[in-house]
Amino acid sequence: MNGFLSIMCKIIQKQYFSFALILFLAFFGTQNAFAAFTIDDEKKLGKEIYDKLEKNNFLLHDKKLNAYITAIGNRLLAQSKKASFDFTFSIFNSSGINAFATPGGYIYVNKGLITAMENEAQLAGVMAHEIAHANSRHVASIIEKSQKLNIAMLAGIIAGAFLGGGGDATAAIAAFSVAGASSMTLKYQREHEEEADRLGIESLVNAGYNPAAMVEFLKLIKQYEFYSRNIPSYLRTHPGTDDRIFYLDSLLQTEYRRRSGAGNIVGNFVRMQALIAQDMDELNKHRRQLMTSLQKDSRNVDLLYSLALTEDQLGHTSAALEYLNKGLKLSPQDGDILTSIGLIYLKTGNAGQARTYLLRAAKIHPENEQVSLALGKAYFATGDFQNALNYFLKLQDRTFDDIDINYHIAMSYGRLNQQGDAHYFFGLYFKKEKKKESALFHFRKALEYYPEGTQRAIAIRDAINELNTKPKNPDKKPGRQ
Repeated sequence: MNGFLSIMCKIIQKQYFSFALILFLAFFGTQNAFAAFTIDDEKKLGKEIYDKLEKNNFLLHDKKLNAYITAIGNRLLAQSKKASFDFTFSIFNSSGINAFATPGGYIYVNKGLITAMENEAQLAGVMAHEIAHANSRHVASIIEKSQKLNIAMLAGIIAGAFLGGGGDATAAIAAFSVAGASSMTLKYQREHEEEADRLGIESLVNAGYNPAAMVEFLKLIKQYEFYSRNIPSYLRTHPGTDDRIFYLDSLLQTEYRRRSGAGNIVGNFVRMQALIAQDMDELNKHRRQLMTSLQKDSRNVDLLYSLALTEDQLGHTSAALEYLNKGLKLSPQDGDILTSIGLIYLKTGNAGQARTYLLRAAKIHPENEQVSLALGKAYFATGDFQNALNYFLKLQDRTFDDIDINYHIAMSYGRLNQQGDAHYFFGLYFKKEKKKESALFHFRKALEYYPEGTQRAIAIRDAINELNTKPKNPDKKPGRQ
């Protein structure tokens, strides 16, 4: 199984699709063939795949981006014939141009796909197509039709198909000793694609989007294929692109001839693109594209905002502030722009200026966690520890990917000379960091400040007991590994 996991990692690194089937093999590798694949099987497999991707940090976590694609997905679902499972929409942290649906209603959109799109309707078109795959249970159908293939052959076929040929694919197939696997494929069939396009464009139109967006995306992806040496991963897993274009064009000229729709409904698509981190080459390319667009529409606030964020990622702080201030003159109550100016000033050490802009942003978005955290840091940097603490305490029950709010709370209490509270929150911080001795030190010190029987003392005792309890080994499982 270690050899198989190694192959799976190579597949992920090369940004190709069908994690559903790959992880299916990893999770259910003891079976020799597949029986009927039920809805419950789909739910279980989809959840396990999601958890595995989550655990290994393959999913991009940005609250704005995730809320955005979920809003689009839910809008499309409202116009779709829903299967017997709930849907989850996620962003896959890959620059590859792809989207895929795994069993159980899990839809994944690559960040590279979002940056390649021209508008929201194109993104919605791809998502509608993937929702249709999920609702039609196409992956389940592929699995059920693979009953005559044993696990080793399926693994070899997948490795050969999704490593894209050449040395890696040959080595993968050889590792499983599968004769003839390189001539076999496991991907969506043309009838799957036609059904997903037919159902997808119907839900796209009913959701209010321009139906032509589905064809526009396919033509765009063909351009990537023409100008690049590498075939986009979307084309590898969604066959018959030319046929799909002809089929969709036929629907546009007949069924949807009199139907039009919007390019953007949920809104701020360009801003959402700007939130996606890219490498230097991609950033410079995106910067040139935005500047070209801005020359045609110099008062477009979304373009100014997106260009500013791109300049900031490139390290061009002065240019970023220049574009943000231009946008702010056009839109003085734009919370995103005010927040970005505040964050840049905070990052560059000008906490006083940062606080000014962040307070304006907080009036517009009082519940924005990013603004509250930045304000706490700005107040702390200017020596106003009480206000810093107030903002940090607002976030006490929130979870952040890259910080532990308990640390900032502890630091604020310490500067205010409230030692009991400082020790308690340092204890919570080190406990979460799995630094047992440091956590115990601070919890024991904190007990000196709280009378026995008080709520805080009881919480500290519970934390100490938890730290001193020998943990069970969660990874040790009975049976064959």
